[in-house]
Amino acid sequence: MLRLITTLSFASLLITANSFAAEITLTTPDNFALKADYYPSKNSVKPANNRAVLMLHQCNYNRTMYNNIGAQLAQQSIHALSLDFRGFGESISSEFNVADVRKLPQAERGKAWSNMSSHWPEDVQLAFDYLKEKVGNNGKVGIIGASCGGSQAINLAEKENISAISFFSSSQRDENIARYGKTLVDTPTLIIASEDDGRTFTSAQQLFSTAKNPSSKMISYKGSMHGYPLLASDKALETTIVTWFSNELSK
Repeated sequence: MLRLITTLSFASLLITANSFAAEITLTTPDNFALKADYYPSKNSVKPANNRAVLMLHQCNYNRTMYNNIGAQLAQQSIHALSLDFRGFGESISSEFNVADVRKLPQAERGKAWSNMSSHWPEDVQLAFDYLKEKVGNNGKVGIIGASCGGSQAINLAEKENISAISFFSSSQRDENIARYGKTLVDTPTLIIASEDDGRTFTSAQQLFSTAKNPSSKMISYKGSMHGYPLLASDKALETTIVTWFSNELSK
C-alpha cells in the first residue's frame, strides 16, 4: 500500500528541451520542501510506462548529476526522479543546509549532520511513493545511489519491492554489506567503482562477491575518480547505466 504523500505541489511543469525534466516539490509530513527533477516516461501507453528509477546523489553534489541519465531513461519509456537530499541543492532551509553544517566546529558538525541525515530515509520514501504512483502497484522501480546515496538505497530496498539496484562509487560499512547479504542478494545489482578509491572499491568487491542474481554486474575503473567525475570521463557510462536498468526492469 502506498503511503500518503501529505502535500505534492508542482513548482514547474515546463519540461525543458535540454533535460526533459519537470521540477517538482515534495512536501514532507514535517512540512519541509524537497526539490526533485521528474523525468516522465516518453511513452504514455500502459503498461509500457510501468517502469521507474529513483536516483540518489552523492554527498558532495546534488540532483543535477543525473540530468543526462534521467533524460535517457525517459526516452526509454522509464519514469525517473532525481531528489535533492534534505540540506543539499535546492532542498535547504535555515535549519538544514550542508554548507552551514560544514562550517561548524567538528564537535557540533557531527551532531548537525546526524540530525539532517536522520530525515533522509523518510524523504527518500516520499520520492519512492511518488514514482510508485506513476507506475502502479504492478510496476517496477529501480534505484541508484551514488556514494552516501547507496546506504539510502539499501534502506529503501529492505522495505520496498525494488526490482534493480545500483551502487555508484558507494562505500559501504560491514553492517550494510551484511544487510545486503541477508535480504538483497537476489536483486539484480550494478556496482561501479574505481580501483584506487579506497574503501569504496573494497566494499564494492565485497558486495559483488555476495550478489547472487546472474544479471548482477561490476564495472571497475583505473584511478581514484569518485562518482560524478566518472560520468564526465567516460561518456559511455551513462548509456551503460540506462541500458542496464532498461533491461532489468523489462524482465
